[in-house]
Amino acid sequence: MKTLNEAVTDRINFYLGKTFNSQYMLAEKSGVPYPTIKSIMQRRTKGITLKTVVMLARGFEVSVSEFLNDEFFHYDELDLE
Repeated sequence: MKTLNEAVTDRINFYLGKTFNSQYMLAEKSGVPYPTIKSIMQRRTKGITLKTVVMLARGFEVSVSEFLNDEFFHYDELDLE
């Protein structure tokens, strides 16, 4: 079972591999500050907001629904603690 933060990190890695080659480019495209992305990727962030998820999805040029369309975001597979 993954935490919400781990699931978001995995999705960022998935889309980074398809779209960008650096976290810095994602920061530029999404408007999410680079230190925030770095903190998420290092799994230091304790709570990722919906606003951040929306901004990341826009940076990857996908809908929020598409960004969250992963088995780890299914309620029974997600640890919300």
